[in-house]
Amino acid sequence: MKKRVLLVIPSESIRIYAKSKLKAALSEIPYISTAALGAALLQDSNAVKILDLSVYKEKHLEVLKRTLVEFSPEFVGVTFTTPLYAEALTIAEEVKKHDGKIIIIAGGVHASALPEETLKESKFDIIVMGEGDRTIVEIANTADLSKVEGICYRASTGRLLRNKPRELVKDLDELPYPAWHLYDLNKYHASYLTSRKNPVGAIETSRGCVFGCTYCNKDIFGRRFRFKSPARVVDEMEYMLKCGFREIHIWDDNFVTNIARAKEICRLLIQRKFKAPWCLACGIRVDCVDEEFLQMAKKAGCYSVYFGVETGNEEIHKRINKGIHIPQIIKAFEMAKKTGLETIGFFMFGLPGETEKTMWETINLAKKLEPDYAKVTILVPFPSTPIYAEMEAKGQIKTKDWSKYNFHTASRVYEHENLSWETLERYYDLFYREFYFRPSYVVQRLGKGIASGRIFLDSLIFAERSVCQSGGDEPLRVSEKARPSVRYAD
Repeated sequence: MKKRVLLVIPSESIRIYAKSKLKAALSEIPYISTAALGAALLQDSNAVKILDLSVYKEKHLEVLKRTLVEFSPEFVGVTFTTPLYAEALTIAEEVKKHDGKIIIIAGGVHASALPEETLKESKFDIIVMGEGDRTIVEIANTADLSKVEGICYRASTGRLLRNKPRELVKDLDELPYPAWHLYDLNKYHASYLTSRKNPVGAIETSRGCVFGCTYCNKDIFGRRFRFKSPARVVDEMEYMLKCGFREIHIWDDNFVTNIARAKEICRLLIQRKFKAPWCLACGIRVDCVDEEFLQMAKKAGCYSVYFGVETGNEEIHKRINKGIHIPQIIKAFEMAKKTGLETIGFFMFGLPGETEKTMWETINLAKKLEPDYAKVTILVPFPSTPIYAEMEAKGQIKTKDWSKYNFHTASRVYEHENLSWETLERYYDLFYREFYFRPSYVVQRLGKGIASGRIFLDSLIFAERSVCQSGGDEPLRVSEKARPSVRYAD
Protein backbone atom coordinates (compact mmCIF):
# COMPACT_ATOMS: atom_id res chain seq x y z
CA MET A 1 0.00 0.00 0.00
CA LYS A 2 1.24 3.49 -0.86
CA LYS A 3 3.01 5.22 2.05
CA ARG A 4 3.92 8.85 2.65
CA VAL A 5 7.63 9.33 3.34
CA LEU A 6 9.34 12.60 4.25
CA LEU A 7 13.14 12.67 3.82
CA VAL A 8 14.80 15.40 5.90
CA ILE A 9 18.26 16.93 5.42
CA PRO A 10 19.52 18.81 8.54
CA SER A 11 19.90 22.57 8.29
CA GLU A 12 23.53 22.57 9.40
CA SER A 13 24.71 20.37 6.52
CA ILE A 14 26.44 23.37 4.92
CA ARG A 15 27.06 25.57 7.96
CA ILE A 16 29.15 22.99 9.81
CA TYR A 17 31.93 23.93 7.38
CA ALA A 18 31.50 27.66 7.89
CA LYS A 19 34.77 27.90 9.85
CA SER A 20 36.79 26.73 6.87
CA LYS A 21 39.64 29.10 6.03
CA LEU A 22 38.55 28.83 2.40
CA LYS A 23 34.87 29.72 2.52
CA ALA A 24 34.87 30.29 -1.23
CA ALA A 25 34.97 26.51 -1.57
CA LEU A 26 31.70 25.97 0.31
CA SER A 27 28.93 24.82 -2.01
CA GLU A 28 25.25 24.16 -1.82
CA ILE A 29 24.28 21.30 -4.11
CA PRO A 30 21.39 18.83 -3.79
CA TYR A 31 22.24 15.68 -1.83
CA ILE A 32 22.52 12.71 -4.17
CA SER A 33 22.02 10.13 -1.40
CA THR A 34 18.62 11.56 -0.48
CA ALA A 35 17.60 11.80 -4.14
CA ALA A 36 18.57 8.14 -4.56
CA LEU A 37 16.43 7.09 -1.58
CA GLY A 38 13.56 9.14 -2.96
CA ALA A 39 13.85 7.41 -6.32
CA ALA A 40 13.76 3.95 -4.74
CA LEU A 41 10.62 4.85 -2.78
CA LEU A 42 8.93 6.40 -5.82
CA GLN A 43 9.71 3.32 -7.89
CA ASP A 44 7.72 1.39 -5.30
CA SER A 45 4.77 3.80 -5.74
CA ASN A 46 5.17 5.67 -2.46
CA ALA A 47 4.53 9.40 -2.02
CA VAL A 48 7.83 11.14 -1.26
CA LYS A 49 8.91 14.64 -0.28
CA ILE A 50 12.44 15.92 0.38
CA LEU A 51 12.84 18.68 2.95
CA ASP A 52 16.32 20.20 2.79
CA LEU A 53 16.41 22.48 5.81
CA SER A 54 19.78 23.92 4.79
CA VAL A 55 18.24 26.05 2.01
CA TYR A 56 15.74 27.85 4.26
CA LYS A 57 16.57 31.15 5.93
CA GLU A 58 13.77 30.91 8.49
CA LYS A 59 14.06 28.80 11.65
CA HIS A 60 14.39 25.20 10.60
CA LEU A 61 12.07 23.80 13.27
CA GLU A 62 9.28 26.07 12.05
CA VAL A 63 9.80 24.82 8.50
CA LEU A 64 9.77 21.23 9.76
CA LYS A 65 6.55 21.71 11.75
CA ARG A 66 4.82 23.32 8.78
CA THR A 67 5.89 20.52 6.46
CA LEU A 68 4.69 17.83 8.87
CA VAL A 69 1.25 19.45 8.91
CA GLU A 70 1.07 19.93 5.14
CA PHE A 71 2.48 16.55 4.05
CA SER A 72 1.25 14.28 6.89
CA PRO A 73 3.99 11.64 6.55
CA GLU A 74 3.77 8.14 7.97
CA PHE A 75 7.56 7.80 7.87
CA VAL A 76 10.31 10.38 8.33
CA GLY A 77 13.88 9.59 7.28
CA VAL A 78 16.91 11.61 8.42
CA THR A 79 20.37 11.06 6.94
CA PHE A 80 23.25 12.71 8.78
CA THR A 81 26.99 12.73 9.36
CA THR A 82 28.73 12.82 12.74
CA PRO A 83 28.77 16.62 13.36
CA LEU A 84 25.04 16.77 12.50
CA TYR A 85 24.12 14.25 15.21
CA ALA A 86 22.70 16.77 17.69
CA GLU A 87 20.48 18.41 15.10
CA ALA A 88 19.28 15.02 13.87
CA LEU A 89 18.19 14.16 17.42
CA THR A 90 16.31 17.46 17.65
CA ILE A 91 14.52 16.74 14.37
CA ALA A 92 13.44 13.31 15.62
CA GLU A 93 12.19 14.80 18.88
CA GLU A 94 10.11 17.42 17.05
CA VAL A 95 8.59 14.79 14.78
CA LYS A 96 7.50 12.69 17.77
CA LYS A 97 6.03 15.78 19.46
CA HIS A 98 3.97 16.39 16.34
CA ASP A 99 2.75 12.80 16.02
CA GLY A 100 4.06 9.93 18.10
CA LYS A 101 2.79 7.42 15.55
CA ILE A 102 5.21 8.56 12.83
CA ILE A 103 8.02 6.04 12.34
CA ILE A 104 11.38 7.82 12.27
CA ILE A 105 14.32 6.29 10.41
CA ALA A 106 17.97 7.33 10.72
CA GLY A 107 20.72 6.61 8.22
CA GLY A 108 24.20 7.68 7.16
CA VAL A 109 27.73 6.93 8.28
CA HIS A 110 27.30 7.95 11.92
CA ALA A 111 24.09 6.04 12.54
CA SER A 112 25.55 3.02 10.73
CA ALA A 113 28.66 3.14 12.92
CA LEU A 114 26.80 3.50 16.23
CA PRO A 115 23.26 2.15 15.73
CA GLU A 116 22.48 1.09 19.31
CA GLU A 117 23.94 4.25 20.81
CA THR A 118 21.95 6.38 18.37
CA LEU A 119 18.70 4.60 19.27
CA LYS A 120 19.34 4.87 23.02
CA GLU A 121 19.96 8.61 22.86
CA SER A 122 17.16 9.56 20.47
CA LYS A 123 13.54 9.25 19.41
CA PHE A 124 14.50 7.31 16.29
CA ASP A 125 12.65 4.03 15.80
CA ILE A 126 14.88 2.41 13.18
CA ILE A 127 18.52 2.71 12.12
CA VAL A 128 19.44 1.75 8.55
CA MET A 129 22.96 0.31 8.60
CA GLY A 130 24.87 0.78 5.35
CA GLU A 131 23.18 1.23 1.98
CA GLY A 132 19.54 2.22 2.27
CA ASP A 133 18.20 1.95 -1.30
CA ARG A 134 16.39 -1.34 -0.73
CA THR A 135 16.15 -1.26 3.05
CA ILE A 136 13.99 1.86 3.24
CA VAL A 137 11.54 0.42 0.71
CA GLU A 138 11.18 -2.76 2.75
CA ILE A 139 10.64 -0.76 5.93
CA ALA A 140 7.77 1.11 4.27
CA ASN A 141 6.22 -2.15 3.07
CA THR A 142 6.27 -4.35 6.17
CA ALA A 143 4.76 -4.53 9.62
CA ASP A 144 7.35 -7.12 10.71
CA LEU A 145 10.71 -5.41 11.09
CA SER A 146 12.36 -8.66 12.16
CA LYS A 147 12.41 -9.67 8.50
CA VAL A 148 14.16 -6.53 7.25
CA GLU A 149 17.90 -6.99 6.80
CA GLY A 150 20.38 -4.24 7.59
CA ILE A 151 18.52 -2.48 10.40
CA CYS A 152 18.71 -1.94 14.14
CA TYR A 153 15.37 -1.06 15.72
CA ARG A 154 13.42 -0.47 18.86
CA ALA A 155 10.94 -3.30 19.45
CA SER A 156 7.50 -2.76 21.00
CA THR A 157 8.96 -4.07 24.27
CA GLY A 158 11.59 -1.34 24.22
CA ARG A 159 14.43 -3.75 23.49
CA LEU A 160 16.97 -2.81 20.85
CA LEU A 161 17.32 -5.47 18.18
CA ARG A 162 19.88 -5.73 15.39
CA ASN A 163 19.07 -7.80 12.29
CA LYS A 164 21.62 -9.47 10.07
CA PRO A 165 23.49 -7.22 7.60
CA ARG A 166 22.07 -6.60 4.15
CA GLU A 167 24.08 -7.63 1.12
CA LEU A 168 25.47 -4.74 -0.87
CA VAL A 169 23.79 -3.82 -4.14
CA LYS A 170 25.78 -5.76 -6.72
CA ASP A 171 24.51 -4.26 -9.99
CA LEU A 172 24.26 -0.48 -9.67
CA ASP A 173 22.71 -0.29 -13.14
CA GLU A 174 19.54 -1.72 -11.58
CA LEU A 175 19.07 1.38 -9.42
CA PRO A 176 16.72 4.10 -10.71
CA TYR A 177 18.03 7.54 -11.58
CA PRO A 178 18.03 9.82 -8.51
CA ALA A 179 14.75 11.73 -8.10
CA TRP A 180 16.13 15.20 -8.79
CA HIS A 181 12.64 16.60 -9.40
CA LEU A 182 12.07 16.40 -5.64
CA TYR A 183 14.43 19.38 -5.24
CA ASP A 184 13.90 23.01 -6.20
CA LEU A 185 17.19 23.51 -8.05
CA ASN A 186 16.81 27.29 -7.90
CA LYS A 187 17.62 27.14 -4.18
CA TYR A 188 21.12 25.73 -4.72
CA HIS A 189 24.29 27.56 -5.65
CA ALA A 190 27.73 25.98 -5.93
CA SER A 191 30.72 28.16 -5.09
CA TYR A 192 32.56 30.09 -7.76
CA LEU A 193 35.77 28.30 -6.79
CA THR A 194 34.48 24.78 -7.28
CA SER A 195 32.15 25.25 -10.24
CA ARG A 196 31.72 26.88 -13.63
CA LYS A 197 27.94 26.83 -14.13
CA ASN A 198 24.98 26.59 -11.77
CA PRO A 199 23.05 24.59 -10.78
CA VAL A 200 25.52 21.78 -10.11
CA GLY A 201 24.49 18.15 -9.65
CA ALA A 202 26.44 15.21 -8.24
CA ILE A 203 26.61 11.76 -9.79
CA GLU A 204 27.68 8.52 -8.15
CA THR A 205 29.19 6.24 -10.80
CA SER A 206 30.53 3.63 -8.36
CA ARG A 207 30.47 2.55 -4.73
CA GLY A 208 33.07 1.08 -2.44
CA CYS A 209 36.75 1.79 -1.93
CA VAL A 210 39.23 -1.07 -2.07
CA PHE A 211 41.86 0.96 -0.20
CA GLY A 212 42.18 1.05 3.58
CA CYS A 213 43.11 4.56 4.74
CA THR A 214 42.81 4.44 8.51
CA TYR A 215 41.12 7.85 8.87
CA CYS A 216 38.26 7.11 6.45
CA ASN A 217 34.78 6.00 7.56
CA LYS A 218 33.57 4.84 4.13
CA ASP A 219 34.40 1.25 5.09
CA ILE A 220 30.97 1.07 6.75
CA PHE A 221 29.43 0.82 3.28
CA GLY A 222 31.74 -1.94 2.11
CA ARG A 223 35.13 -2.01 0.42
CA ARG A 224 34.09 -4.09 -2.57
CA PHE A 225 34.21 -1.94 -5.70
CA ARG A 226 30.89 -1.88 -7.54
CA PHE A 227 30.14 0.31 -10.49
CA LYS A 228 27.66 1.50 -13.08
CA SER A 229 28.42 0.61 -16.68
CA PRO A 230 29.93 3.40 -18.80
CA ALA A 231 26.77 3.62 -20.91
CA ARG A 232 24.58 3.96 -17.80
CA VAL A 233 26.87 6.68 -16.42
CA VAL A 234 26.70 8.78 -19.59
CA ASP A 235 22.94 8.20 -19.94
CA GLU A 236 22.50 9.44 -16.37
CA MET A 237 24.66 12.50 -16.98
CA GLU A 238 22.55 13.39 -20.01
CA TYR A 239 19.40 12.86 -17.93
CA MET A 240 20.75 15.28 -15.32
CA LEU A 241 21.02 18.01 -17.95
CA LYS A 242 17.36 17.41 -18.83
CA CYS A 243 16.55 17.84 -15.13
CA GLY A 244 18.06 21.34 -15.23
CA PHE A 245 21.66 20.85 -14.10
CA ARG A 246 24.32 22.73 -16.06
CA GLU A 247 27.39 21.13 -14.49
CA ILE A 248 28.13 17.72 -13.01
CA HIS A 249 30.48 16.66 -10.20
CA ILE A 250 31.51 13.01 -10.02
CA TRP A 251 31.15 12.00 -6.38
CA ASP A 252 32.81 8.58 -6.17
CA ASP A 253 35.14 7.32 -3.48
CA ASN A 254 37.69 6.89 -6.28
CA PHE A 255 36.52 7.28 -9.88
CA VAL A 256 39.71 5.76 -11.29
CA THR A 257 39.77 2.51 -9.31
CA ASN A 258 39.06 0.82 -12.66
CA ILE A 259 40.97 3.06 -15.05
CA ALA A 260 39.72 1.23 -18.15
CA ARG A 261 36.11 1.94 -17.17
CA ALA A 262 36.95 5.59 -16.45
CA LYS A 263 38.50 5.93 -19.91
CA GLU A 264 35.46 4.32 -21.55
CA ILE A 265 33.19 6.82 -19.82
CA CYS A 266 35.34 9.62 -21.23
CA ARG A 267 35.27 8.03 -24.69
CA LEU A 268 31.46 7.89 -24.65
CA LEU A 269 31.20 11.49 -23.46
CA ILE A 270 33.39 12.54 -26.38
CA GLN A 271 31.44 10.37 -28.82
CA ARG A 272 28.10 11.82 -27.70
CA LYS A 273 29.52 15.37 -27.68
CA PHE A 274 28.55 15.96 -24.08
CA LYS A 275 28.58 19.72 -23.61
CA ALA A 276 28.34 20.42 -19.87
CA PRO A 277 31.47 20.93 -17.75
CA TRP A 278 32.25 18.29 -15.13
CA CYS A 279 34.92 17.58 -12.56
CA LEU A 280 36.26 14.89 -10.23
CA ALA A 281 35.20 16.61 -7.04
CA CYS A 282 35.58 13.91 -4.41
CA GLY A 283 39.29 13.34 -4.82
CA ILE A 284 41.08 10.65 -6.81
CA ARG A 285 44.18 8.68 -5.98
CA VAL A 286 47.49 9.77 -7.46
CA ASP A 287 48.58 6.16 -7.96
CA CYS A 288 45.58 5.28 -10.13
CA VAL A 289 45.79 7.91 -12.89
CA ASP A 290 47.80 8.00 -16.08
CA GLU A 291 48.37 10.67 -18.71
CA GLU A 292 46.04 9.05 -21.25
CA PHE A 293 43.10 9.19 -18.83
CA LEU A 294 43.76 12.83 -17.94
CA GLN A 295 43.95 13.78 -21.62
CA MET A 296 40.70 11.94 -22.36
CA ALA A 297 38.98 13.51 -19.35
CA LYS A 298 40.02 16.98 -20.50
CA LYS A 299 38.74 16.34 -24.03
CA ALA A 300 35.47 14.97 -22.60
CA GLY A 301 34.75 18.20 -20.71
CA CYS A 302 36.46 17.69 -17.35
CA TYR A 303 38.02 20.93 -16.12
CA SER A 304 39.28 20.05 -12.63
CA VAL A 305 40.72 17.12 -10.67
CA TYR A 306 41.00 16.86 -6.90
CA PHE A 307 43.84 14.78 -5.46
CA GLY A 308 44.06 13.44 -1.91
CA VAL A 309 47.63 14.16 -0.79
CA GLU A 310 47.14 14.31 3.00
CA THR A 311 50.79 14.67 4.08
CA GLY A 312 54.28 15.41 2.83
CA ASN A 313 55.83 12.76 5.07
CA GLU A 314 56.38 9.21 3.80
CA GLU A 315 56.30 7.60 7.25
CA ILE A 316 52.89 9.11 8.00
CA HIS A 317 51.61 7.83 4.64
CA LYS A 318 52.66 4.36 5.77
CA ARG A 319 51.12 4.76 9.21
CA ILE A 320 47.70 5.76 7.83
CA ASN A 321 47.86 2.99 5.22
CA LYS A 322 47.45 5.49 2.38
CA GLY A 323 49.55 3.39 0.05
CA ILE A 324 51.01 6.26 -1.98
CA HIS A 325 54.45 7.86 -2.25
CA ILE A 326 55.58 11.44 -2.75
CA PRO A 327 57.09 10.82 -6.24
CA GLN A 328 53.66 9.51 -7.34
CA ILE A 329 52.01 12.64 -5.96
CA ILE A 330 54.40 14.92 -7.81
CA LYS A 331 53.98 12.99 -11.06
CA ALA A 332 50.17 13.05 -10.89
CA PHE A 333 50.09 16.83 -10.46
CA GLU A 334 52.61 17.31 -13.26
CA MET A 335 50.55 15.16 -15.64
CA ALA A 336 47.31 16.97 -14.80
CA LYS A 337 48.90 20.38 -15.31
CA LYS A 338 50.46 19.29 -18.60
CA THR A 339 46.99 18.31 -19.77
CA GLY A 340 45.61 21.72 -18.84
CA LEU A 341 43.38 20.54 -16.01
CA GLU A 342 42.84 22.65 -12.91
CA THR A 343 44.25 20.90 -9.84
CA ILE A 344 43.08 21.01 -6.24
CA GLY A 345 45.03 19.37 -3.44
CA PHE A 346 43.59 18.02 -0.19
CA PHE A 347 45.90 17.99 2.85
CA MET A 348 45.48 17.03 6.50
CA PHE A 349 47.21 17.95 9.76
CA GLY A 350 47.13 16.00 13.01
CA LEU A 351 47.59 12.49 11.63
CA PRO A 352 49.32 9.88 13.82
CA GLY A 353 53.04 10.61 14.04
CA GLU A 354 52.57 14.29 13.12
CA THR A 355 55.12 16.80 14.42
CA GLU A 356 55.92 20.41 13.61
CA LYS A 357 58.59 19.14 11.22
CA THR A 358 56.15 16.91 9.31
CA MET A 359 53.63 19.76 9.03
CA TRP A 360 56.36 21.91 7.49
CA GLU A 361 57.03 19.05 5.07
CA THR A 362 53.36 19.08 4.08
CA ILE A 363 53.36 22.85 3.59
CA ASN A 364 56.48 22.65 1.45
CA LEU A 365 55.06 19.80 -0.63
CA ALA A 366 51.92 21.84 -1.27
CA LYS A 367 54.07 24.71 -2.52
CA LYS A 368 56.13 22.32 -4.66
CA LEU A 369 53.01 20.84 -6.27
CA GLU A 370 51.59 24.28 -7.10
CA PRO A 371 47.93 23.21 -7.32
CA ASP A 372 45.48 25.90 -8.37
CA TYR A 373 43.93 25.64 -4.94
CA ALA A 374 44.93 23.84 -1.76
CA LYS A 375 42.82 22.95 1.22
CA VAL A 376 43.93 21.63 4.60
CA THR A 377 41.83 20.16 7.40
CA ILE A 378 42.59 18.93 10.90
CA LEU A 379 42.18 15.20 11.43
CA VAL A 380 38.80 14.15 12.80
CA PRO A 381 38.78 10.58 14.21
CA PHE A 382 35.28 9.51 13.18
CA PRO A 383 33.62 6.57 14.96
CA SER A 384 34.27 3.17 13.33
CA THR A 385 37.58 4.23 11.78
CA PRO A 386 40.84 2.48 12.71
CA ILE A 387 42.27 5.82 13.84
CA TYR A 388 39.37 6.31 16.26
CA ALA A 389 39.84 2.80 17.67
CA GLU A 390 43.57 3.43 18.09
CA MET A 391 43.03 6.76 19.84
CA GLU A 392 40.28 5.40 22.07
CA ALA A 393 42.49 2.49 23.15
CA LYS A 394 45.23 4.96 24.10
CA GLY A 395 42.85 7.25 25.98
CA GLN A 396 43.31 10.10 23.50
CA ILE A 397 39.60 10.66 22.77
CA LYS A 398 38.47 13.48 25.07
CA THR A 399 34.81 13.96 24.18
CA LYS A 400 31.91 12.29 22.43
CA ASP A 401 30.13 15.55 21.79
CA TRP A 402 29.75 14.68 18.12
CA SER A 403 28.88 18.24 17.10
CA LYS A 404 32.54 19.08 17.68
CA TYR A 405 33.78 16.52 15.14
CA ASN A 406 34.25 19.12 12.40
CA PHE A 407 37.07 19.06 9.83
CA HIS A 408 37.82 22.76 10.21
CA THR A 409 37.77 23.12 13.97
CA ALA A 410 37.90 19.59 15.40
CA SER A 411 37.27 21.47 18.65
CA ARG A 412 39.89 19.62 20.67
CA VAL A 413 38.04 16.32 20.58
CA TYR A 414 41.25 14.34 21.09
CA GLU A 415 44.71 14.73 22.55
CA HIS A 416 47.40 14.38 19.90
CA GLU A 417 50.42 12.26 20.80
CA ASN A 418 52.96 14.97 19.91
CA LEU A 419 51.19 18.29 19.43
CA SER A 420 49.10 20.71 21.46
CA TRP A 421 45.86 22.02 19.98
CA GLU A 422 47.31 25.52 19.91
CA THR A 423 50.11 24.23 17.69
CA LEU A 424 47.75 22.38 15.35
CA GLU A 425 45.56 25.45 14.95
CA ARG A 426 48.54 27.70 14.30
CA TYR A 427 49.85 25.41 11.58
CA TYR A 428 46.37 25.23 10.09
CA ASP A 429 46.51 29.02 9.70
CA LEU A 430 50.14 28.89 8.61
CA PHE A 431 49.36 26.47 5.77
CA TYR A 432 47.03 28.99 4.12
CA ARG A 433 49.37 31.90 4.71
CA GLU A 434 52.40 30.08 3.30
CA PHE A 435 50.52 28.72 0.29
CA TYR A 436 48.33 31.63 -0.81
CA PHE A 437 50.58 34.57 0.01
CA ARG A 438 53.56 33.65 -2.13
CA PRO A 439 54.35 36.16 -4.90
CA SER A 440 54.67 33.29 -7.37
CA TYR A 441 51.16 32.08 -6.54
CA VAL A 442 49.63 35.54 -6.82
CA VAL A 443 51.25 36.05 -10.24
CA GLN A 444 50.12 32.58 -11.35
CA ARG A 445 46.51 33.23 -10.35
CA LEU A 446 46.47 36.63 -12.01
CA GLY A 447 47.73 35.10 -15.24
CA LYS A 448 45.26 32.23 -15.18
CA GLY A 449 42.43 34.53 -14.16
CA ILE A 450 43.03 36.85 -17.09
CA ALA A 451 43.36 33.93 -19.52
CA SER A 452 40.17 32.24 -18.30
CA GLY A 453 38.10 35.36 -17.79
CA ARG A 454 37.77 34.52 -14.07
CA ILE A 455 40.05 37.29 -12.83
CA PHE A 456 37.25 38.87 -10.79
CA LEU A 457 36.39 35.58 -9.09
CA ASP A 458 40.03 34.81 -8.32
CA SER A 459 40.38 38.30 -6.85
CA LEU A 460 37.45 37.58 -4.54
CA ILE A 461 39.12 34.39 -3.35
CA PHE A 462 42.39 36.21 -2.70
CA ALA A 463 40.55 38.99 -0.86
CA GLU A 464 38.84 36.40 1.33
CA ARG A 465 42.20 34.84 2.19
CA SER A 466 43.57 38.29 3.04
CA VAL A 467 40.68 39.01 5.39
CA CYS A 468 41.02 35.59 7.04
CA GLN A 469 44.71 36.01 7.68
CA SER A 470 44.62 39.64 8.78
CA GLY A 471 42.18 38.76 11.57
CA GLY A 472 43.45 37.32 14.81
CA ASP A 473 44.33 38.51 18.22
CA GLU A 474 48.03 37.75 18.15
CA PRO A 475 50.87 37.11 15.70
CA LEU A 476 51.17 33.60 14.33
CA ARG A 477 53.94 31.86 16.26
CA VAL A 478 55.44 28.60 15.04
CA SER A 479 58.76 26.88 15.45
CA GLU A 480 61.26 27.94 12.80
CA LYS A 481 63.58 25.24 14.15
CA ALA A 482 61.08 22.65 12.96
CA ARG A 483 61.52 23.70 9.32
CA PRO A 484 63.18 20.81 7.44
CA SER A 485 66.74 21.62 6.39
CA VAL A 486 65.98 20.23 2.94
CA ARG A 487 62.79 21.64 1.48
CA TYR A 488 60.90 21.36 -1.78
CA ALA A 489 61.56 24.23 -4.13
CA ASP A 490 59.17 27.14 -3.79
